[in-house]
Amino acid sequence: MSFKGVRFGQAPVGPLRWSPPVPFVSAEHTDATKLGPSCLQQFANPLAAQLFNRPPPAEDEDCLLLNVWAPSGAQFGQPKPVVIWIYGGSLASGTASLPLYDGTSIAKNQDIVIVTFNYRTNVLGFPGSEDLPIDGNNLGFMDQELAFTWVQQNIAKFGGDPKQVTIMGQSAGGVSVSAALVRHPIDPPFRAGILFSGAIPDESATPSFAAFDQFAAGVGCNQTAGEDRLSCLRAVPATTIRTFTNGAGAAISFSPVVDNSTFFANIFARIRSKQTARVPIFIGHMQDDGTFFTIGRTNLTEFLGTLTGILDNGAVTGVTPDFVRSLYPGFDDPQVIAAALRDVAFGCPASLWASGYVQSGISSVFRYEYGAVFPDLQVFPNAGAWHSTELQELFGTFNASTATSDEVTLSNTFQTVVANFIKNPDASPAPNWEKYVPGSNTQTLAKLAYQGNVQVDNVVMPAQSDSVDGPCEALWNKFLDFNQ
Repeated sequence: MSFKGVRFGQAPVGPLRWSPPVPFVSAEHTDATKLGPSCLQQFANPLAAQLFNRPPPAEDEDCLLLNVWAPSGAQFGQPKPVVIWIYGGSLASGTASLPLYDGTSIAKNQDIVIVTFNYRTNVLGFPGSEDLPIDGNNLGFMDQELAFTWVQQNIAKFGGDPKQVTIMGQSAGGVSVSAALVRHPIDPPFRAGILFSGAIPDESATPSFAAFDQFAAGVGCNQTAGEDRLSCLRAVPATTIRTFTNGAGAAISFSPVVDNSTFFANIFARIRSKQTARVPIFIGHMQDDGTFFTIGRTNLTEFLGTLTGILDNGAVTGVTPDFVRSLYPGFDDPQVIAAALRDVAFGCPASLWASGYVQSGISSVFRYEYGAVFPDLQVFPNAGAWHSTELQELFGTFNASTATSDEVTLSNTFQTVVANFIKNPDASPAPNWEKYVPGSNTQTLAKLAYQGNVQVDNVVMPAQSDSVDGPCEALWNKFLDFNQ
């Protein structure tokens, strides 16, 4: 059974634009048969819109809606484990209203309750504005917290157990899960976290307001930062904002700010000192997480200039192309670029999080690298096991007309493995998958779906725990972990 388009927050429009979400409470009946609109999205890359927004849902600023899928009759039996899904999209786009995230298969096949929800992204969710209090900027994270609260208060009515909640996200959704782990060191509203290709590295505590200033000027609000400018911006039509952020302002990027409430600096120091949620985690990345983001990039020097400019915290300077090439022997420059992006953005943060959690005393850490490559998913050259291609297998929403028999089998296998963790996050989710122990003397990194292994009993190929971390340890971690 499903319940779609359920309102959990009041419409964040007019005076509530750029305001913390307000819970929605009503005794009236609601139509829960249709997915609601997406929040306003921003796509800097047209290909991203084509690949990650199919078919494009309607968009509306009034978007704080959620969906629940539960096994048939769940509300009459033993309370079921619950998973809350947080979508990716670089905190700029994404929506719970994609067919990709339909929870029917998971609820039916795995006997769990799944909740998906919308949260504000881009300038409406993470404005980075000095017009607002510093702790009033990360509105998308506040929306996520409101959804967590809604689940705690209401999921029992759908047959779910509020004491058995796992939060799960991919890419920016994984980043969101990691942010939630950090801001809930005590009594978290969940008992486990799943992070697919996304985890926060260390962050600068110094906010930048430049992106919001560019946006304000671009939509015609040129007042000095403050109440007058904010009033002007709240009067700008949503369609104007959408047009600007996907047109002249498409290259302007909006990000969370460190507010020491929803988002923190010195992440790994907090993990190691037990100042994060003390819960099991399931964490990893794709073998080819970097290929989509580096399509057409061939100039390693240019790429590194961009990359080190983003990451440099003053700890490392003078990274040369030849040194980076030495980290990826046998790769040509386009392959080095893709591998470096994979490691910097996804693989190395996963390694640091997994190691940090183990070092802090959390024993139930399960780390993986996913390597399944199927013909119908090779939609651009040299795609490989690329960013997000595990999701149709997880949700069982793969294209049945093009999927191979192995892909169909892996979908059931991967869904089962993840559901095993959701049901019991302290137990191995698959045969041969031991709890993670960092280092070179253990084999606790699970290489998933390599060499055509797609059955539950062989999907895990145990590998040396730090076998994929060489470039991280040699270089990238110095940019990602400020204490190194």
